[in-house]
Amino acid sequence: MAELEEIRLHIVDELTPSTKERGKYLCPLCGSGSHGAGSTAAFSIEKDGMHGKCFSCGFYGDIFDLVAQRDGLTPADATRQLIEKYAPGAARRAGPSSSRVEPRATEARETARETTQNAGRSYAQEIEKYHAALPGSEGERYLMGRGLMAATLERFKMGYDAGHYFPGVGPLPAIVMPYDPQGHYLAWRSIGPEKHYDKPKSEEAGEEPIYNAAALYSGQPVFVVESQLCAISIEQEGGKAVAIGGTGHNKLYKLIKKRAPAGVLILSLDNDQAGQDEQGKISAELEAQGIPFIQANISGTAKDPNEALQQGTLRGNVAAALQSVDEARRKQEEERKAQRQQESAAGYIDGFFEAIAKSKSTPAISTGFPDLDRLLDGGFYPGLYIIGAITSLGKSTFCLQMCDQIAAAGHDVLFFALEMSRQELMAKSISRLTFTLSRARGMAQDKAKTTRGILSGKKWSTYTREEVELIAAAADEYKAKISGHIWFYEGVGNIGVEQIRLEVEKHISITGNLPFVCVDYAQILAPVDMRASDKQNVDRNVLELKRLSRDKGIPVLCISSLNRDNYTAPINNTAFKESGALEYGSDVLMGLQFLGMDYQDGEADKAREKRIRELIKTQKAQGNEGKAEDIQLKILKNRNGKSNTEAIYHYTPYFNHYAEELEGYTKVENEDNPFTGSKKKRPL
Repeated sequence: MAELEEIRLHIVDELTPSTKERGKYLCPLCGSGSHGAGSTAAFSIEKDGMHGKCFSCGFYGDIFDLVAQRDGLTPADATRQLIEKYAPGAARRAGPSSSRVEPRATEARETARETTQNAGRSYAQEIEKYHAALPGSEGERYLMGRGLMAATLERFKMGYDAGHYFPGVGPLPAIVMPYDPQGHYLAWRSIGPEKHYDKPKSEEAGEEPIYNAAALYSGQPVFVVESQLCAISIEQEGGKAVAIGGTGHNKLYKLIKKRAPAGVLILSLDNDQAGQDEQGKISAELEAQGIPFIQANISGTAKDPNEALQQGTLRGNVAAALQSVDEARRKQEEERKAQRQQESAAGYIDGFFEAIAKSKSTPAISTGFPDLDRLLDGGFYPGLYIIGAITSLGKSTFCLQMCDQIAAAGHDVLFFALEMSRQELMAKSISRLTFTLSRARGMAQDKAKTTRGILSGKKWSTYTREEVELIAAAADEYKAKISGHIWFYEGVGNIGVEQIRLEVEKHISITGNLPFVCVDYAQILAPVDMRASDKQNVDRNVLELKRLSRDKGIPVLCISSLNRDNYTAPINNTAFKESGALEYGSDVLMGLQFLGMDYQDGEADKAREKRIRELIKTQKAQGNEGKAEDIQLKILKNRNGKSNTEAIYHYTPYFNHYAEELEGYTKVENEDNPFTGSKKKRPL
């Protein structure tokens, strides 16, 4: 889902950046980077922006994996929690589409604790004393003269101090404004001709918080204004509001960075130049942080919202601003619904037929083996192909020959060799070419050269001129027809799916060509998670190769070993080593085995095992004598085609050569269904 992909981009929001190492984060699982001056942060974000990894504890995963492990949640609970927190329209982020609900009691207490920075003292007793002094006082007359009603004064516990001492000024009558119901903070404002403001000492009460900060987490749209009286005025007229205390906005930044508002913010600072300048700065910061907000002049021609209250225009202006938020919410919902509809099949049906039309000019990639092409309905298509066989049966040789044949046809190939070197692979190809050229020239088979015969410089001094010329001709053919379209990547346990994806993307960006990818082999790809089991790592690697084939629209061929239990049994889906993903994640699953290993009707287990052991012994003896072995390729699974089909090969291991032509076999075409290809079987 597109929504989940967007949530994955928020993984960085769950992390704390390292102050010492650029681009690194403190690991929330093992704590790397947070153990003192000598601690090194080992957590980093992958280039896709969605996955993170820690080189200290071995974690690799997305935001869902991280939160599940960090908080001890099940995957389902972690997903639900993150959808509520980050999904477009969720109450935690997008105010316009949030339900208007008051925070629970526990949330209110948490909000008070987070937003007051109180050093420990409670002002509850002073607030009650000042509030009791308000009725009938000069302070009450002053507040009512500013348009506030008795119920509002009671709701916000407004108070009166007949002689508060203002530093540098002296005692003056003042109104008292509590910041939260728990009494963590309060402030004094004089009511004389000159306005004076006082607050507790920071060492006693901490930094001055946002006034009425709990409103930010009510789930409703919240007006942001300068003064406490303006915020109270808006609350009286049906809105939710906070006051930032003049034009200083740093407290607001700190608070929303620590905990994002639950509703959209409505910026409504004073109408003077200072207020509008500050509103512009806040707008830029909110936009940079991705916090939903709008700007609304609810003061009209008045200086500020409280003055608009006195003029009788504030209620209508507040309602109009809230209506704008509702309209924005409805528009957002309509856009989300339209986007959701676009994500349905209806949004892709035109592209579906365009892709079919485009496929006329991008046919399947031929394997170079006609029978196998027919079995695969033309060759390789975008998707994940898995091929397996027992050790020393020639699965790497078979795949290398296909890659050479694909490269010779002009298609780019990326071959990730996790076991053999580039030199060895090139020598195997040249060895095969000496074999085919010698046969084409009517030369004796012993003139062709093995892989070791190509690589060993000492042996060259014993070769005849004819043999040296044969090697040179094979090398020239390899250079002219194959080498310009094949790239080898060497590695032993240090190449993983991430590097494979990067190399594919690099190749596409530089050449503009979509390559055919071969990975040799699945079980020795670098592990994704050092703490995970072999099976878990193979599963993850196979699924990432599947994702690569889908994302880039390319065929990916991955070689696999088999379970040892299947060495003397016919190949089947369960034979593939270490991973169910090899079977379930592949689009096509293929296996190689010696011809004749399939079950025979009425054959007892012991008799079958004895027959197969003798068969393998005989076939390997032929190979060791420089003769050909009879190999059967079985297509065990074909997501978009016919399964349980086969092709027969003549494999000469001495010279790394596979051929579909077998002496003593008859080709039988399936006329009823041409997509099943053809089979070769012994004549009756």
